[in-house]
Order: sequence, then structure tokens, then C-alpha cells
Amino acid sequence: MIRLLYDTTIAGIRCAAGSIIKLGSHVEAALIDKGEAEDFPAVSKPVEVLSNSAVPVSSALTAVDEDLVSFTIAGGTLGVNSVLQIEPLWTFSSSVNNKICKVKVGGATVYSATRTTSVKEAPLIVLGNRNSMVSQIQPYDNTYVTAGSGVPATYAIDFSANQTVQITGQRVNTGDALTLEYFRVLHFVGD
Repeated sequence: MIRLLYDTTIAGIRCAAGSIIKLGSHVEAALIDKGEAEDFPAVSKPVEVLSNSAVPVSSALTAVDEDLVSFTIAGGTLGVNSVLQIEPLWTFSSSVNNKICKVKVGGATVYSATRTTSVKEAPLIVLGNRNSMVSQIQPYDNTYVTAGSGVPATYAIDFSANQTVQITGQRVNTGDALTLEYFRVLHFVGD
């Protein structure tokens, strides 16, 4: 991005001094070299909120993966080097019974945890497109890792087509509670 220092006509369009515009890198460089513009530091890769809520949604069923929230990412929203970040927060009863928390993207389970005597689950789920709309890598599994011994998970989710994100919960006993308290899904725009 550049900021124009003077009123300038570019490709037949009159732009006022102070205008902040993004052009081809060679055009921007030429305008900067001529002293007609200056480099304008700006966030060139924005972060987009795809969906979020802090309205609690409780599990009503037992023994099934129940969608507590689901939404569609429109095909082409994510680019070939985009990163998808999902941050759910579930709370549940502490008991010997299983409570299962999952996140699915395009039908692929990208996170699953079975818990009993803890009371919350709040993972950070990251999927990075690998210079492709249909190839992703997941840097974190259940925790941040240094000197890890496991191979990162990879996926073949086709983000050129519509893909549904599902955040689910499952409880095996009606006496237990399971609630999705919060979630946020971010898109970090890639090159």
C-alpha cells in the first residue's frame, strides 16, 4: 500500500493527495521512486471473523454427537495459504461419565477429546492451507509442543467448495451437563 503525496492521475483515474491505495508492486515502486507516494505500512493480511458467539448452547441429547453450533464457510473464502483458527470453550460436569468434545470441518474431525472428571475444554485448533485449497496441516494437536515426537495431522479439505464447521458435544448420561460456552473462528488471510 502507498499514500499519495500529491493529486495524481493513475490509469485515467484522479486520486487526491493523501489517498491510501494498493496497486501492483511495480506501479507502487515507480510512484515511490518518483517521489509521488510513500510506502504506507498497513495490515496487508487482515484477520476475518467467520463466526463467533458467547451465548451458551447446552447439550440436550445423549449418546450422539450433537451439533451445538454449525455454520458454512463459503467456497473460496480461504485462499491457498490461509490459516483457519477455531477456539471453542466447552464446560461440563465432573463425573466418571464420558463427555466428548469435537470439531469437524468439511466432515473431517480436526479435534476430539473425551473427558470425565475435568470441568472445561478450551483448545486452540489451527489448520493451515499448504499452498493449496485442498491440503492442510495442523501444527497443534492437544497442546502446544516443543521437541514433539508425533507427526502433525494433515487433511484434504476442499476449501474451494462450501465447507461446514461443526462444534459438537456428546454426553453419555442425562445426569451430566455439557455446554458450548463460547467459540470464535478466525480466518488469517494468506498470500
